[in-house]
Amino acid sequence: MRVESEAEIAAIPSDPRHLDPSRVSTQNSSRHILNLALIAVAIIALFWRVFFLGETLIDVRTLNNQLPWGYSSGQSDHQYNRRDLTDTYVTREYFVAAAYRDGEFPMWNPYTMAGHPIYADGVTRTLSPFLLVYKFFDVPLGYSLARLLELMLGAMLMYIFLVTIGASPNGALMGAFVFALSAHSILHLTGLGWWGGLMWLPVILLFVDRAIRRGSYAHALLAGVFLAVQFFCGYLPNQIYYVGAVVLYYLFFANVSRRDGSGSRQIRRLLTMLVVTLAAGLALSATQWVPSLELLSHSNRKIVGAELGYIYMPPWYAATLVFPTLFGSAYDTKILTLFTALGVSHDHILYLGIASLAPLGFGLYLLKRTSRNELSKTGFSRIDGAARNRVIFFVMLGALSLLLMMAAPLYVPITRYIPILQVIRVAVRAGVLFLFASSVLVAFGTDLLLDSEADVLRRFARHARRFVLGAGLFVLAAVIGSYLIKLIGITVQAGERGRLAFIRRSTLALTAQFTPPNLSILIPLALLISVAFAVWAFAQGRLRSKSFLFCLAALLVADLFWNSRQFDKTFDRSGVFPRTEITDLLHSLPHGRVLVTPSGLETNRSASAGAGPVKIIAPPNTLIPYQISTVSGKNQQFPKWYREFASLIEPQPNLSHVVFDEHRSPFLDVLNVRYVMTHESAAMDGYELLTTAEGVSLYENKSAMPRAFFADRTIEVTNHSEALRVLSESGFDPHTTVVVEKGNARAAAHETGIARSAAALVSIIEDARNSVVIQTENQTEGQLVLSDNYYPGWRAFVDGAPVEILRANCTMRAVNVPAGRHLVSFEFMPSVFSVTAYVSLVAAALTLSGLILLSIKRRRSNGHDIQQDQTHR
Repeated sequence: MRVESEAEIAAIPSDPRHLDPSRVSTQNSSRHILNLALIAVAIIALFWRVFFLGETLIDVRTLNNQLPWGYSSGQSDHQYNRRDLTDTYVTREYFVAAAYRDGEFPMWNPYTMAGHPIYADGVTRTLSPFLLVYKFFDVPLGYSLARLLELMLGAMLMYIFLVTIGASPNGALMGAFVFALSAHSILHLTGLGWWGGLMWLPVILLFVDRAIRRGSYAHALLAGVFLAVQFFCGYLPNQIYYVGAVVLYYLFFANVSRRDGSGSRQIRRLLTMLVVTLAAGLALSATQWVPSLELLSHSNRKIVGAELGYIYMPPWYAATLVFPTLFGSAYDTKILTLFTALGVSHDHILYLGIASLAPLGFGLYLLKRTSRNELSKTGFSRIDGAARNRVIFFVMLGALSLLLMMAAPLYVPITRYIPILQVIRVAVRAGVLFLFASSVLVAFGTDLLLDSEADVLRRFARHARRFVLGAGLFVLAAVIGSYLIKLIGITVQAGERGRLAFIRRSTLALTAQFTPPNLSILIPLALLISVAFAVWAFAQGRLRSKSFLFCLAALLVADLFWNSRQFDKTFDRSGVFPRTEITDLLHSLPHGRVLVTPSGLETNRSASAGAGPVKIIAPPNTLIPYQISTVSGKNQQFPKWYREFASLIEPQPNLSHVVFDEHRSPFLDVLNVRYVMTHESAAMDGYELLTTAEGVSLYENKSAMPRAFFADRTIEVTNHSEALRVLSESGFDPHTTVVVEKGNARAAAHETGIARSAAALVSIIEDARNSVVIQTENQTEGQLVLSDNYYPGWRAFVDGAPVEILRANCTMRAVNVPAGRHLVSFEFMPSVFSVTAYVSLVAAALTLSGLILLSIKRRRSNGHDIQQDQTHR
């Protein structure tokens, strides 16, 4: 609050109850409950159609541009044929929910790319507590409610964190609104695990802060516990930033202790607590991140940074703090496709709300102009030294996150020499730290703004007026320049390429919004003027602090509600992967994998996507909800040997996808591709047409080999490279020959003399997600090949006796089966998961024991102190 006048101070009642701590505590509790309720109400109001109408946040417009489920929806003008939300995140939720309903733990996904280890992909979160929502709701609604619950809890936990570290209820409310409703938050709301991880960061840093302030190892352990919880709920690629924030927080305050002369003992204590937090967090969550590292070691993603390129945010994108769509709206494909060629992340903006810029700017203004000896002259006199240090830390954290996002072209190529960082190319994920730091600074800035003296406020108001004037002049210059460009008549030919063509194309795209200025330019400008006027009125004493705070909060929420319109909309959830004639038919047919061709990947994110005469067919992963096995797929990490095998059919240039435009290959036959889905107008010579419906023709490939078969001939090789060489030789026939990798074979590849008996019988009698049971009968010993993807962790048994699994045809599984009738079973139980489960259980026991012992020690210490006090009395 502002400093009261002498008259106001004299008017304070002398009743002792006015200063009664219990009364103050009750008032604060009521205020906190009210503020938390306001946060919940704001989120419910923004997404009321989900809560009250049962609509979904899953983008049905994208699904409407896909066949077969989008066939009856009519032609759509939506510019996306695929999005991560609909072909990666939601499809995984269908898989996991179905697995748990069937009583299986979702470790192996057999429905994409001939199977891959979904438990280790870093996205699926197979043990997230938010999966419980599917016990009560279907996937389209449950997915939406789970994401909104994460958002709501994240905002509330942020509020608690801010209050605990010294912000007032007013400041904490403003900071929580920014945390929950700003552009980064709403843009990534539907990203699986994004908010599931970010929501825990306030709790983690809360206990880290308490550990530092109180010298408490118990709080350091609790910080580790919530760090582990974040691993179970969050998105693995973001977790390096959360761990980094924890490390930086400890190191920053260790450095503060060093400068304050606290002694080496205090510094060692802080560093020890850092180790305790990290050790507890990483050990408790070992089952979540260690398998991902194992998959990464086998993955197509283990490629040098220079090959991966980078996705970053150029420095001029800082202008999105004021004009959120200056470089195009979130899903503006025209500008998106223009700048992604430069590695620019177009859909990442920094918009925090115009009203948040006043407290944010005021806090930075005071921090710049004050030192420890000048605190009494400004609002920093109202916060203690520890709080000021926290402000400094979060200024540094915000600046560091901006540096990480904007300087990617400088450091990403260097990551080629750092193994674990070879996969870090999306540098804009550091935006989670920018959002967090900004929210904290807005909270403290609000308190400083409300609590500063009039002369300081008047000086800041003058700076605010200059900022508004600068923004207005920028818009005026942009409008004049844009009309001049339009008058000159700059054009770009459709097929024109080169640097000048790119400059002209980008100029036309950026200036279009200024001829005339659209609402995304005019509304922020009007809000800037309103906020600057409110600051001036407050500085002049024409607005009381409560009225000023109400103006800021109302402008902030209205502004962020307005800006959110460009992000996630709501839809009728019946349009999310509905039943179709084609998918029902595939379920009724004998087992066989499905090939979808052409892939149609090149049609996505284009100005004409969805507007042409042909819709895309079942993009990668979209058949997972129907539990239909395919040979294509999308995953950030998948075994590289499957991509190598797929490259024998056609080149696979996509780092995250395996897709096929070819529909004929003996390697597709051996991969058990029995059915081919294509456009109804396409003809597939040599394949039998089964049906045409919903814009799709379904063909049967009579040359497809069974999913499990005995090899006619076997070529044994010593290593994987040799296997690829043999498979690539002209004349190699995968219908009759299988290449098996044996480390103890002779140096040169050689063919075995074992041949399959004509009377050999192979029948799959049990097919689950994590196991396959096969009944065999063969007159001679031979190699049984299962065309499912090979991966460490699969175990094989013949009549209950363990046998070795060999990698066949670069990516399949093979076991040696004696002559006769046998039962062959494959089970997926990777040792890395078992070992890490034991590690986590031991860590949980040690953590619980440590918390109990520290609690007992603290109680004894408190009891001893009380006894000493009584003795002295």
